[in-house]
Amino acid sequence: MSVSISLLKQVPLFATLNSSELGALAAICFEQQIEPEAAIMEQNTTGSEMYVIAKGAAEVFIQGQGEARSLVVLGKGQVIGEMALVDQGYRSASVKATKQGATLYKVDGKSFYELCSENNHIGYVVMRNLAIDLAFKMRHRNLADS
Repeated sequence: MSVSISLLKQVPLFATLNSSELGALAAICFEQQIEPEAAIMEQNTTGSEMYVIAKGAAEVFIQGQGEARSLVVLGKGQVIGEMALVDQGYRSASVKATKQGATLYKVDGKSFYELCSENNHIGYVVMRNLAIDLAFKMRHRNLADS
């Protein structure tokens, strides 16, 4: 089953792409079924892919000194692992499916970069939206710390 363009339109990173661009993006998305409470990604491991949540939910948490702290539960139309599209660096948090499991669409970094090479507008829009999202999160984190 391929990802629907209507789902991709709900994703803030992709919201301003046109139908043709969303169709090209949909062509590189691959469905993954995640079992209840199964790990999706682990903190401090590297990755180059991001995921769009199509069904169910995913819990984002960080490992501290012997304990895990839940940060947020994300649902349909939200993404996880998006920072990997920028630098393929270490994951800043762990993510697992919630008790009902999840259906995700994987966007592989290599395929995404190839798509952006073919259509620079897609790359520009996604990276701009990603920068806006990261700036928002940094500002709010800084406000919370003060």
